Amino acid sequence: MSASIKHLFVLMMENRSFDHMLGFLKADDYSIDGLNAGSESNPDEHGEPVYVSQDAQYTGDLTDDPHHHFPDVMQQIYAGGDEPSMQGFVSNYQSVTGNPATAGNIMKCFAPVNLPVLTKLAQQYAICDHWYSSIPGPTLPNRLYAHCGTSDGRLEMSPDDYAGLYTVYEELAKHDVESCIFYHDWTAAMTFNGLMQHENLFYADFATFYRLCAGPEKNMPSYCFLEPRYAPEPGQVGGQYAANDQHPDNSVGDGEQLIKNVYDAIRKNDALWQSSMLVIVYDEHGGIFDHASPIPMPSPDGKSSVEPAFDFTLSGVRVPAVVVSPYIKPRTISSQAYDHTSLIATAMTLFVGPDQWPSAALGTRAQHAADLTGLLDLDMDPRMEMLEFGAAPEAAVLRSVHGMTETAKLSDLQKEHLIQASSVNANLPAELQLRQRAEQIQDPVMAHAYVKHVAKAAIAARGDQK
Repeated sequence: MSASIKHLFVLMMENRSFDHMLGFLKADDYSIDGLNAGSESNPDEHGEPVYVSQDAQYTGDLTDDPHHHFPDVMQQIYAGGDEPSMQGFVSNYQSVTGNPATAGNIMKCFAPVNLPVLTKLAQQYAICDHWYSSIPGPTLPNRLYAHCGTSDGRLEMSPDDYAGLYTVYEELAKHDVESCIFYHDWTAAMTFNGLMQHENLFYADFATFYRLCAGPEKNMPSYCFLEPRYAPEPGQVGGQYAANDQHPDNSVGDGEQLIKNVYDAIRKNDALWQSSMLVIVYDEHGGIFDHASPIPMPSPDGKSSVEPAFDFTLSGVRVPAVVVSPYIKPRTISSQAYDHTSLIATAMTLFVGPDQWPSAALGTRAQHAADLTGLLDLDMDPRMEMLEFGAAPEAAVLRSVHGMTETAKLSDLQKEHLIQASSVNANLPAELQLRQRAEQIQDPVMAHAYVKHVAKAAIAARGDQK
């Protein structure tokens, strides 16, 4: 009797390109669309080539956050020309750093040995080497494609832009399919009006995810979207837990530990493992070099941006994507074109079925997106080995305050989260509102405390967490 997938887990990390994380995995016996022995390059300010290299560090290379808003991504892709040459990364990053010596850091990629978790999962299960971010732009509209199948004609996002957007979680609920967003400190989905009418149904903290993994398989929701920690969190007895989203310049090592923790939690429960699929994917490339040109994509809804002009028929830059399941053969390589609406298509295919999907309920792009079920062989015996990972050079631990970077400043993403949380806070009952002004927060630890308080208060306003 064929097995069935009852649980789809999606862990969406932050702002890394495919070549940056996985490009150097390419080998004669592992023919992914990666890097060709370091021959790829971009010109510096003098027209001299800056080649890709395998010396990316967990932190320190990208202390100036690479730009990844629409005009910058267009420069990175087209380099001022008419064709997508992918030759504008170094020049664009120099406009950020103002320093030719550090502009070349945008070409640094990871040696596979330094990403033991992500690379081993990729090689032991499936790697998707043509997964593209949904638009050539920043985090928030790209994540909207995972949640809603569209960014509603917007390239930038404010809290007001989320009003009225319809989500995959609501569509699944119409078919009696349970879903949940598990967050560490914040999720932009807290601003969705439809979901916020039922906070206690669609949101839970990350500790709840681990608790459910350790319990009966039937208690885990069918579709689970997992959010990393976006800002450092104070420990209960001193010190701080670092952000683990891998957004530059947060440590990639801390993100490796998160990926391992998620895999371990699912795998240690045999019943859960045998009924699950885990997708590890990144929301966008974060301004970091990739050699693969974006591809045409169907418009989700026919809407266009006027300023800047864009019709949403072009993907963003390629991102890492790894799919893990006991029904996937080792060293599976999928070169099918995917974008974040493939997550919607996969959830709907698995849990709603052919009588109700595909449909236009979540936009045209999701309706026509390739899903991930073709990677599975549900007739094979489930693979029950427990992967062991070599020690990464840097482990994620509770660090002393003295050991943390005292000059850390808010990233653009952390600032956006504060704006979103401030909007949610303003609509809470008066007794639950924070009186602190979000715009005055300059410290990432304080930003974490603010957004996490608002998230908990928003859920408390409707009822207890599940």
